[in-house]
Amino acid sequence: MDVASDFLQTGPLPLRTQPVAAVLGGMTTETFLRDHWQKRPLVIRQAIAGFAGLFAPSSVGHPDDRAARDAFLSLATRADVTSRLVIAPQPGRRSQQHWQRFDGPFDRIDDTTLPKSHWSVLIHGIESLVPGGWELLRHFSFLPSARVDDLMVSYASPGGTVGPHDDLYDVFLLQGPGRRRWQISHQADRTLDSSAAIKVLQSFVPEEEWILEPGDMLYLPPGVAHFGVSDEPCFTYSIGFLAPSHRELCQTFLGYLNEELTPEIDPDALYQDPDLQPQPDHLTLSDAMIDQVTTILEQVRWDRDRVGDFLGRLLTGRKLPKGDVAPSRTLSRLAFARRTKGHGRLTLSLASRGLVRGDCVFLNGEAHHVEPKTRALLTELLHARSLPLPLPLDDQALALLYDLHTAGYLHLG
Repeated sequence: MDVASDFLQTGPLPLRTQPVAAVLGGMTTETFLRDHWQKRPLVIRQAIAGFAGLFAPSSVGHPDDRAARDAFLSLATRADVTSRLVIAPQPGRRSQQHWQRFDGPFDRIDDTTLPKSHWSVLIHGIESLVPGGWELLRHFSFLPSARVDDLMVSYASPGGTVGPHDDLYDVFLLQGPGRRRWQISHQADRTLDSSAAIKVLQSFVPEEEWILEPGDMLYLPPGVAHFGVSDEPCFTYSIGFLAPSHRELCQTFLGYLNEELTPEIDPDALYQDPDLQPQPDHLTLSDAMIDQVTTILEQVRWDRDRVGDFLGRLLTGRKLPKGDVAPSRTLSRLAFARRTKGHGRLTLSLASRGLVRGDCVFLNGEAHHVEPKTRALLTELLHARSLPLPLPLDDQALALLYDLHTAGYLHLG
């Protein structure tokens, strides 16, 4: 039986929506941002009380629940999923004294292919793969959605770890079923172990230590070295926040300008120099040529609105699946219009993500300038991920929603 497929059909246990103060352990958003965000680590006990995770078909949610584990592991066999297996060194075993890393997709990953202990499987983008991921991310709505990268989930056997390391981004480490021991260090030595198959620190001197139970959470700002080891089979949910480098932003923006400015620059215009003057040395790059090219390049201009358009497209489009998401069968426009007037729900696909700025709604890398009513409807849909039918739709909203349906971004059911 395909455990993952069976799980996806039945869905996860519902998450209890909690106020921000509960997720932050009673702390206000203002206090957290002032005292901890990108400054100091924070342990929050029972941030989501008794969190059973997204792979808990039983009410117990015990870390040894084989169905939950197998449902998670089977995702790593999918070609559209980014996954990896990390096997840590095992003290006392000569055959396993080095870090090992294997990247998915895996043909098979179960008890017959895994060692008895000291392994971890990590899967990125869980919010786009199983129900409940976006609902979990909603607990962190006290931070801008534009900063959220993805939800990564790891399952570890006893002794499983990815070693001591530091991240260049903010992360919340939410403990699912099972227990994990965390140590942190502010050490200056960031030398990596050159012999390891993964990025781990060559030396690690712990300064603080905690054991996290289900529902506990550890917040880490960028650059804090940390080392987590499972005390027993356990799930860990990592909510990571986007931190693109300045170089990445510049390179991506230049690519965006290349696409967006094409209509504004005459593609048939060529470099010309009808007033060319003799020069003493033919190898000299002349000031006249540099001046003319400078004038040409000055046609490339941008303002805050163009930067906003760039960011909206970039941040909502970077996590799209590699393959085509368009469904093989779609409703006709007339049938779609009729369905929106009946009963059921209008639901965003799991892979869809969006942002709003002014009259523009960004969805999956596309920008849609819409009227206020359509903007309000799409904003509500982005917040809730699903809306009950029937919906009062004008012509603009209906046309846009139908286009999103044919693209595979919206489902009626």
